[in-house]
Order: sequence, then structure tokens, then C-alpha cells
Amino acid sequence: MKIIGLTGSIATGKSAVTKIVAAAGYRVIDADLVAREVVEPGTFTLEKIKDIFGLDIVENGVLNRKKLGQMVFQDPAKLKALTAITSPAIYSAIEDKLNFFKNRGEKVIFIAIPLLFEQKYDESGWLDQILVVATNPRIELDRLMARDHLDEYAAQSRIKAQISIEKKAEMADVVFDNNGSEEELKQQVEKYLADLKKEE
Repeated sequence: MKIIGLTGSIATGKSAVTKIVAAAGYRVIDADLVAREVVEPGTFTLEKIKDIFGLDIVENGVLNRKKLGQMVFQDPAKLKALTAITSPAIYSAIEDKLNFFKNRGEKVIFIAIPLLFEQKYDESGWLDQILVVATNPRIELDRLMARDHLDEYAAQSRIKAQISIEKKAEMADVVFDNNGSEEELKQQVEKYLADLKKEE
């Protein structure tokens, strides 16, 4: 089974590429969705988050992700504490999904992981190849401000919490340039998938 990691930085277009890959019929494990699963009501992970960040981080039994995000992105120590709680649970859940697909005989699996390098997934031994979706920093900032309705300071805080997109591109096996239109991005991804199909 070939396992391909897909990442980028916040607002560089990883989700758009994930949709194209899934639409082409490939199995995609989305770490963002896994991250939501591991903090659902009743999970051990959510209970640990409540212990550290307080009961008011939960509303009607559900984690207020926006409130938590505002808290941790302005405080590196709190972000580190949150990561220490959630990362092991996310890692374990992804590994379970990989084993499930392996047992089903899937030939190619994509894992979309926003913090692939930050969380050392490149050192996990899982990945045969790493794809990075990149934009220049100004476009990244503008897209994030528009998408999440953030001022420049808040957007920069989120970007600076991650490894720079330039550094991620250097560590990638394949880079998709998302400085242009959606159609231009789609063409790059479809060409990559066509070449991948030939290898299967």
C-alpha cells in the first residue's frame, strides 16, 4: 500500500486539493476530521482538555473550537499543552484507519495532515511521499483574513504558529503551486494523479 501525505500551511489550499483527490476516487484520511472525532462528547481527550482549559471551553457538552482556537493561538504554551493532549489520540486514530484500509487491500491512501511537519508525521515511517500545497506568504495571509474574517494580527498569529510554507515546500517531494486560479491548481493535481495511476 502506498501512503501519500498531503499538507500545506493554513489557507494555502490543502482542502481544495483534498477534494480533487477524493473526487478522483482515492481514499483520503483527513486529519482535520479525525481531530474532531477524538474530541467528541464523552471522549477521554475532551475530558483532558476540560481539565486543562476549564469547563467553559465546552458548551452543551460540545467543544467550542473557535473559543479554544482564540485561546491557544495567542499563547504558545497553551498551544503546546493542547497539542500534547490531542496529538497522541489523532496519531492513534489515523493508524487504526490505515490498518483498516490495508486489510481491505487498498493500493493508495492519501492522508491530509495540516501539521504534518510540525507533528513529525514525516518521521512516522508511514509516508512514501509528501505533497505540499504552497502559495506566497502574502496570498496566504490575504486568503486567511478573508476566509476566517480575521484581522491581520490574528491571521499572522495563526500562520506563525506553523512552520513557514517556504520551508515546507523545501521538504516536499511534490509541490502544487496555488498562487493562481482554482483551475490551474486542479490541472496540476490531475496531472499528478494521472502519473500516479500509471505507477499502480
